[in-house]
Amino acid sequence: MSWTSGYLIQEFALDPQTRSLVLAQDWKQLDVSMATLVQPEGALFQALRKHAEFTSIEHMLALRDGANPEEEDGIWHDDGSRRLAFSLSLNYYGLPTGGQLCVRPRGGTEERLGPYPPGTLIIFRTGHDDFEHRTLKVENGLRLVCAGWCS
Repeated sequence: MSWTSGYLIQEFALDPQTRSLVLAQDWKQLDVSMATLVQPEGALFQALRKHAEFTSIEHMLALRDGANPEEEDGIWHDDGSRRLAFSLSLNYYGLPTGGQLCVRPRGGTEERLGPYPPGTLIIFRTGHDDFEHRTLKVENGLRLVCAGWCS
């Protein structure tokens, strides 16, 4: 695992309250909690800042459900000119089947990552560095991540 592959994987310490919010499906409070982490003084902002220069982070919670008949593979995309992207696993429901994050140099060979236990942080390159990514459909179970983009 190196930047030559377009990604890094590291552990990120999650607050015990994060687990409680996920299991209670309190998406609003979970989003507020994640928003705190991506502020300039937040722990996730600081962890990501070690890998690239940026001034802000946008984030979202992404829940994918293998029981959803409309679930499908995502399309290849590069997040435009953003400096860096990340996926922070919040898989407190157990690990799903499928739902891998795929990263590749534009048009190159993909690497499939995950799924991973809670607190696993995948940091990956974007179109700024000529990399693209997609998420595969979840076959069984739930996949919950906080995804984000650094600009």
